[in-house]
Amino acid sequence: MGAAACRRGHKGLTKWKKYRIIQTWKLIDITGLDMIRSEDDSVVNITGLEMIISDDSVNITGLDSIRQIFQTDMPAVSEFAVELLRLVGNAKELDTELKLFGAEIHKYEFKPIAAISDVRAFENRHNIKLPRAYVEFLTQVGNGGAGPDNGLYSLEELEFHNFYVHSGRTVHYSAVKEEPDYYTLPYKIDDKPVILNSYLTEEKWNIECAQLDALRYAEKNNEYIEKRQEIYNGAIKILDSYDNCNVMLICDGDMCGEIAEMSDDLNVPHYIGKGFEEWLLDYFKDVIRKFSRK
Repeated sequence: MGAAACRRGHKGLTKWKKYRIIQTWKLIDITGLDMIRSEDDSVVNITGLEMIISDDSVNITGLDSIRQIFQTDMPAVSEFAVELLRLVGNAKELDTELKLFGAEIHKYEFKPIAAISDVRAFENRHNIKLPRAYVEFLTQVGNGGAGPDNGLYSLEELEFHNFYVHSGRTVHYSAVKEEPDYYTLPYKIDDKPVILNSYLTEEKWNIECAQLDALRYAEKNNEYIEKRQEIYNGAIKILDSYDNCNVMLICDGDMCGEIAEMSDDLNVPHYIGKGFEEWLLDYFKDVIRKFSRK
């Protein structure tokens, strides 16, 4: 394909050769282009570009050489992503026979990364803001894959499993989109408090669960669904666990970004005391220590 002139936003066009980044402060539309001409009409080659940063919107069609678009507040590659990939690679080299529980399923591999647009669409669809470290994982490491137990969910798996958690109904993923409330089911209800917070006591938790049980026994299904949503308000299940333990990522409130473990029996939540980044890195550090001793 030949060169073409970028008539909008070219005054803000800046090129850093080392990092191969183009930054613009105005709307830029790119359709099937290999290059952009700058203000002085010299060619700015963007073949193989890793990233476009924009303070406004960027629309791109047909550029296979661009593998991911990040917002301005997202680094090209975070230290977390680099360290996680290094640790998982080391763990895979040590556990060649895949003896770690769940390794036969995830095989120390990640699924292809998610586009930031898909992450934002997920957030908008379910009225929830995912913590930064988790977004970095999805967009820079993998859209699910290697992790504790059977591995971390992809965005698609999040929708199925959290649909179940929040609605109390078992719906096969292929049929979820046929559900009338699929696109509007919130994982964060703005006018309801986030129960998973630092002030949660065993007494308060037991009261919430008792109210839930009362609705279930009375067969008040709609009220039961709403109450169950309130209990999980602002949190999502992120892990394919091997038992009835739900590993929840808290996405709102004063514990936003932290991990909590909850059972299907709704026992009192156990706070790990770690954010998503620390929790996942520490897990693979422990795996490496385990197999290094053998």
